[in-house]
Amino acid sequence: MNASLNAVAGHFTILPLRLTFRLGADCELPVFKGSMWHGWLGQALKSHDEHAFFVLFGEHAEGQPKPYSVVVEDDQRSHWRKGELIHFTLYLFAEVCQLAERIVDALQAGCRLGLGKARTQVQLLSVASQTPSGLKPGIQPSVLGSWLTPIDSGFSQEVALEFVTPLRLKVAQQQLRKSPPLAILCQQIKRRLTLLTRFWLCDDNTLLQGLHQSLPVLGQHEHSDFMYFENWQRFSNKQQAQIPFGGMKGQSSYCGEIADAIPWLQLGELIGIGGKTTFGLGRYRLIA
Repeated sequence: MNASLNAVAGHFTILPLRLTFRLGADCELPVFKGSMWHGWLGQALKSHDEHAFFVLFGEHAEGQPKPYSVVVEDDQRSHWRKGELIHFTLYLFAEVCQLAERIVDALQAGCRLGLGKARTQVQLLSVASQTPSGLKPGIQPSVLGSWLTPIDSGFSQEVALEFVTPLRLKVAQQQLRKSPPLAILCQQIKRRLTLLTRFWLCDDNTLLQGLHQSLPVLGQHEHSDFMYFENWQRFSNKQQAQIPFGGMKGQSSYCGEIADAIPWLQLGELIGIGGKTTFGLGRYRLIA
């Protein structure tokens, strides 16, 4: 990694909060719950903490990414029973990690709003932080650099990306319908990290220019595509209609002279890539 990427990774704070709730009654919930939790988060913040709502949901500048992501990896069933536990992970990025206690307080108060169309009562049971050393109780932020695993650059490497939520990625203004080349993946990760850094960490032209020039040099490598298009939809309260929300899922693998790309893939696993990352899309597990 170059100096700029090292500097960002050493100062960029990340806080993945795993939030566990207990359902107070039998209920029916949407198949895709990222949109449901995203809307519920906004309502809870707006009713309890206007400042936190403004920071997370407000429109601050053109092209500015939101400093959070709502990620759901529960099964896609719609019928739930009283007493069952349901989870989602709220990723907070950079300076917004400082609002973590206020956000958790708002979520605790927001339980009275209920969940889903029936406004099913829920109880916030636990708050834990995903850290490089595992799941820890309470609020425990870390920096991006602490998640990076050193890679021996002298050998051929093999990695795979397993997309657990749809990847919405445009190339030449066209929605991607197949596994992306590794160079394009790294460009997308760099773009997202640069924007998050600029707006939520440090708007320093020298640092950002160095980050812009820090893409990995890839040698010869093979690319295997095991991905498919999954056509999700979500209900938009703003448009009062179902809107397309699908993307690529499955697995993409790369083998060869790709060691320089692995730190970028490790970062992408944390911040997400592509469109609709705020709703939890573009999340993958890195197998390396």
